[in-house]
Amino acid sequence: MLDSLSAGDRAQLQELYARSVLLPELKRLKEWVELFEPQATFRCIQAGAGRIVELRFTGRDELLSLGERISGGRFDVAVGDLAQASHLRHVISNLCLFEGGTSRASGIAQVGVLSIAEREPRWIASGTYTDELHKCGAGCWRFLSRKFVPDGATAASTGQARTTGFPRPVTLA
Repeated sequence: MLDSLSAGDRAQLQELYARSVLLPELKRLKEWVELFEPQATFRCIQAGAGRIVELRFTGRDELLSLGERISGGRFDVAVGDLAQASHLRHVISNLCLFEGGTSRASGIAQVGVLSIAEREPRWIASGTYTDELHKCGAGCWRFLSRKFVPDGATAASTGQARTTGFPRPVTLA
């Protein structure tokens, strides 16, 4: 049985998810940051070289800095810092939404990351977004928290959290 999220809420939430991956690509960062509550947290699990690190970005200032790195092709939530600027595209699929009360919901979506800088698109990474969502007083939905876990990383072994900073750059071969 589906929960009681209205059709309108579901449509708004699907749009929220689409904008969350498309706005940085379009370099519309102020709009992207507005998709998050003012003190929202975005966590990215980075797995590689035998270790797992969690990067944490809290508040709109840190999210704007993250968005600038993403839109500039210098960072990606799925692969981390990039040694050279890359044009990556995120494709969201299998979005599931769950009611959490009158103004709350949670969502899970799978994401595939493609390199589109070359003649033929190339699969780079995949993973899962797990989100807590809030419906603001004006009726719009925003992210309270967002976590990206790449396929192959276990959420239980997240390593040490960092407030800011990025791990060593990755070269896409």
